[in-house]
Amino acid sequence: MSTNAKTRYNISKVFGPAVPDKGSKDSDPSADNMAGIAINGKTAYCAKRSQTSSNIFVIENIASASFDALNGKTPVSIPYAVHGMTYHNNYLYMTCYKNTIIKMPVSSIGKIAAEYTVTEDGNGYIPQSITYYGTVNNEDLFIVGVEKMQKNGAFFYMIGSLSNGKFVEKKRFYVNNSAGYEQPQDIFYHSKYGLFVVTNKKTDGAFTIYNMLLCAKIPDELSSVENGNTYYPTSEFKFNGNRNYSKLVVKSIYITDDGTLYLSTNATSAPSVLEKYSKDAIFRATNPVFKKDGILEMTLSCNGDTEIPNAVGTYNNSTYSCINPGAFTLDGNTGYCFKTHTTKDTVLRDKISILFKSSDVSSQNFSEAFSPRKLFTELGHCNGMVFVNGFLYVAAYDRYTTPERKQITKINPSTGKIVETYECDSMFGGIGYYGNNKFIVLNYEQLAGEPAFSQTLHFYIGSFKNGSFDSEKEFTVNNPFYLSKVTVLQDIHYDINHGLFFITHRTDVEISKIYRINPDKITNASVKEPLIPDEVFIPNSSISEIESVCIASSGIMYIVQNKSTSKPDLVSKVSGLTFSN
Repeated sequence: MSTNAKTRYNISKVFGPAVPDKGSKDSDPSADNMAGIAINGKTAYCAKRSQTSSNIFVIENIASASFDALNGKTPVSIPYAVHGMTYHNNYLYMTCYKNTIIKMPVSSIGKIAAEYTVTEDGNGYIPQSITYYGTVNNEDLFIVGVEKMQKNGAFFYMIGSLSNGKFVEKKRFYVNNSAGYEQPQDIFYHSKYGLFVVTNKKTDGAFTIYNMLLCAKIPDELSSVENGNTYYPTSEFKFNGNRNYSKLVVKSIYITDDGTLYLSTNATSAPSVLEKYSKDAIFRATNPVFKKDGILEMTLSCNGDTEIPNAVGTYNNSTYSCINPGAFTLDGNTGYCFKTHTTKDTVLRDKISILFKSSDVSSQNFSEAFSPRKLFTELGHCNGMVFVNGFLYVAAYDRYTTPERKQITKINPSTGKIVETYECDSMFGGIGYYGNNKFIVLNYEQLAGEPAFSQTLHFYIGSFKNGSFDSEKEFTVNNPFYLSKVTVLQDIHYDINHGLFFITHRTDVEISKIYRINPDKITNASVKEPLIPDEVFIPNSSISEIESVCIASSGIMYIVQNKSTSKPDLVSKVSGLTFSN
């Protein structure tokens, strides 16, 4: 996996905001710069600072707080300029100008329980960000960021404890600034996802609306953190606000136990909007959702379709209708897709397939690859396919012939000629290219003594030798979307930098989900311990059954939608999501 490989998401489904702007005789009117935020249960805490002091706000019921119903308490002023904030075990911990961390009980906002000095190699530095990391041997550990210690385009962080009035460093590391947004802000650590770093981009010396959250996987055990190492983000999350704001500068974030992302921002209203939009705000975002079990949940939407027409005809005095799209793959911008006759209780079920082609999958509709029409009669259900070195490799299984077909077929897409057919021990329905002349395939039949094939997925990595598939490695994956008798599997996709994608569809609710497993997991995967997916992509209500998925070299995800018998099927471009190497 490339150290530069990452996935970029657009943060959407944004609600709120909550506006912490209530003043009182005890608050500092000059403290107008939004700073850190922390949340415990339903209660949020945030700071707005000036050069010398800060107002600490308590917002109750943060999930429902809005312009008209802040549900907050009167802020309390403290003589510290707060930057970052985190919550742990009934206390707030805040980094402050000049080189201080303060500890404050949430039961007595405004009271300073302890103060700690932050130094690095004997020098006092401004600790800008802070997050709770974990507890080892009853010692609470925190990650603290120091902006002035950046090196070679990477942000500097220390892991340490708070003891005897000092921050005691245990380890130090860097996070690569993968997005190139030069201004770091606060941080947040989640043991399942990693360290989130808030960054902003400047233009002509002023902040713009460009914000990016970087997420780098930092080991969740201190002993596993490499001292001085640079960690590379695997995910980036973009947030640029909406039309009501000309500028939104994200200063701090927090992820609650239900997976909701909260963003505290300095806000500048757009021209000709209501005055309320000129106030700094806290937003809550529900796409993506950072599930507590570590499976990132992202709702998919599409912003461009190309059509795949249906095809009907007669073969051996029997009619066929190739209306079921299945196998789909890409060669650069060129798309290939098979449609198969799959009508129940017909003699040609899974016996007729037609290859369709688009010269530019992003803009050109598909048409039949060969004229006159070429019928493929030995590809079975034709569920999975991958393009490798000029050839199509098709998972060609057929349950409705005797004996059952268990093959993978190699096809020249220029001529339509079948170059070779490989026999398989199992019925493989999904296929991807693993690299180094090896393929990864998915089993589609029940194994003796095993859970249903759509509940515990069996994958095999191997190569083609002497007319057969030679398996070198087998591993299993848990399907979180499984329900007995109503779960079917679709195609798979493998990318060396972005991992293994598999599609599962539930016929009871007519919903498809795309799961992803990071590539690093597969190296040590086995049969005994099924892998748990890292991510799930859930289509919005406008997306139909998903048959196949592919990541283009441009980083765009394309999906194949099975619309209906009366409408052309679609290859759709997924929006708000890009993959880069």
